[in-house]
Amino acid sequence: MSTTEIPITVVSGPLGAGKTTLVNRLLNDPGDREIAVVVNDMGELNVDAELVASESDDGVIDLSNGCICCRLQDDLVTEVTRLAENRSFDYLLIEASGISEPLPIARTLASESNEGGLPEQLRLDTTVSVIDAYGFWKAFDPAESLPDAAPDPERPLTEVLVEQVEFCDVLLLNKCDMVPDDALDAVEAEIRELQPRASLHRTTYSEVAPDRVLDTGRFDFEAAKRHQGWKQALAGDGTEADHDHDTDHDHTHDEGVSAATAHGVESFVYRRDRPFHPQRLDAWLDDWRGNVVRAKGFAWVASRPEAVLGVSQAGPSVQAGPIGRWGDDDPETRLVFIGRDLDEDAVTRELDECLATTDERGAAYPDDPFPRESA
Repeated sequence: MSTTEIPITVVSGPLGAGKTTLVNRLLNDPGDREIAVVVNDMGELNVDAELVASESDDGVIDLSNGCICCRLQDDLVTEVTRLAENRSFDYLLIEASGISEPLPIARTLASESNEGGLPEQLRLDTTVSVIDAYGFWKAFDPAESLPDAAPDPERPLTEVLVEQVEFCDVLLLNKCDMVPDDALDAVEAEIRELQPRASLHRTTYSEVAPDRVLDTGRFDFEAAKRHQGWKQALAGDGTEADHDHDTDHDHTHDEGVSAATAHGVESFVYRRDRPFHPQRLDAWLDDWRGNVVRAKGFAWVASRPEAVLGVSQAGPSVQAGPIGRWGDDDPETRLVFIGRDLDEDAVTRELDECLATTDERGAAYPDDPFPRESA
């Protein structure tokens, strides 16, 4: 074992996407590495840990009954530190629970300012998200006919799932055998709008070469935060992203036409320097168009003229609430919409109808509907 550096790979992804299958594959084929594993699960009984332990002679560290992105952060640091002190290994693999947000986990593992933080030889190397291609397809194309042998698809797309797509260095689009090729191309195009930075690989049963997810050296906390699709759209970054696709598949489109354009995937930004009427905006938030994959940004609302209202939508989940104050900045609504075959004119017209009139801007709003959250 190296005494100077132990890389860490964190595996995130929704329930049932194939994270545990990936971890077991890596335990069976680690290359020249001696791997230690930490498995997190929300329940009192960590079933995933038992499945991983059955593939590992040395066992695993079980972090149950909580989530390592929030209440078990200290436990994660404690157990990882104990591993580094008491066991010989040269690579650490962490499987997060299906509802874990990857960004707080990465912040915990990469922080150099935490007192009593990780031992110096531990280094976050790669964040991996395993995404169920079939579940993603079903979430955004509910009217599509589905394979007869497919499992129950009634798993709603959540805010956490989209954040797992948006924040990662490597993305495994798994269960690709369950999705027709043309639909799979469309799913990948949508994911690329959300996540232009990560290395993306199509997989079945989480089968991927170990070097794709271990020792990649791809982790860059600032780049991962900055290059999320909605942030790039909001910043007006129209440059073509440098997509690192899996060389095992080749998608050809008309010359000069991007994959996103070929499949009708697009984004636009709605900007206005007038506040919304709170009730009209709230009513509009109740009626999302099914072809909007992601919406996120900042809104100015007449009921809270000094507050920045954060708006976030992923599938059926819609959240809106105060996240700060405008301060010295001029109030301005800036909302990014990412989706397939978007009608920008219609969305813009509907939102403009939600803006407050001159008389309404100074009115009192005793029944302010914000903050709100629906799923």
